[in-house]
Amino acid sequence: MPIRSEFYGRTQDGQEVTRYILENAGGMRVTVLEYGCTVESVWVRDRSGTPRDVVLGYSTLADYERGNAFLGAFVGRCANRIEGARFVLDGKTYMLPANDGKNHLHGTFSRRVYRGGIEGGSLVLRGTSPAGDDGFPGTVDVCVAYTLTDDGALVMDYTAVTDAPTLVNLTNHSYFNLEGQSGGNVLEQTLWLNASAFTEGNAETCPTGRILPVAGTPMDFTAAKPIGRDIRADYGQLKLCRGYDHNFVLDKAAGGPELAARAHSEKTGITMEVYTTQPGLQLYTGNFLADDVRPGETGGAYGQYQGFCLETQHYPCAPSHPQFPSVELRPGQTYHEITIYRFRTE
Repeated sequence: MPIRSEFYGRTQDGQEVTRYILENAGGMRVTVLEYGCTVESVWVRDRSGTPRDVVLGYSTLADYERGNAFLGAFVGRCANRIEGARFVLDGKTYMLPANDGKNHLHGTFSRRVYRGGIEGGSLVLRGTSPAGDDGFPGTVDVCVAYTLTDDGALVMDYTAVTDAPTLVNLTNHSYFNLEGQSGGNVLEQTLWLNASAFTEGNAETCPTGRILPVAGTPMDFTAAKPIGRDIRADYGQLKLCRGYDHNFVLDKAAGGPELAARAHSEKTGITMEVYTTQPGLQLYTGNFLADDVRPGETGGAYGQYQGFCLETQHYPCAPSHPQFPSVELRPGQTYHEITIYRFRTE
């Protein structure tokens, strides 16, 4: 179906923001904002035929500007954490804003206005991150394409190029609740991950560099289980961050998008599958959602564990651990990653 657009609002500094509406033949509908390339809503019919918005969002553009939970946001220039808010590239040290304790988290791509257009059945948004942006070297041109297919797949295709060596690691930070925004917590929804290992975190949730097996621990999602079954276990990695906030090492071959995760709600019959070209996936269970005081779309603030994130990515703190997949991008190279969120109802 044709992609529609409408005026959404103006930012505090006066920039106009457009909202795009993508629909497929099955009645699924996705809305995306030019502000932060944000996935504002994903409407999926449950087993009774009732549409449910399965991602968390805010009610107004002003709330997206003020909120601190990255609801639905496109994040970068380097997603997740960079330890000590610094990195060394080609012998030079670069300092970044310390916006998560003494570390750098996600960057500010989620707070930019991108200009969108419709190209070949896809919504394509483009923006430029100038040299020195958040302290990173190099001017980076970014392109984000969203495609909604008739078989229920929301395809996210990211590309970036640079004019100088830099770091790039991009992801989407949507919070999913397969029972809808007002469905309460997600602890009874089930999750399977194609990951037999995870990167151990320290007290600041930065990887220590150790890659540990999930077998025999509460980190094991290799057989589907309720998200909340082990979330309060007496296990150091979970106690550090009041739940899951960990990078899982995906069991996948290099190449095209492969199945990385599957989530399901027995209450609604909605299943979501995640496919990606990325090597890692951050499972975050909304441990601190209650600390985001902005009202949600359903009215009132969201609560702890009301949504879960499946952020496909390269590993956090990669510059500190040379054994991790590199996040360096150099002139002449093209960063290109694809993530697909596919929905179906049983």
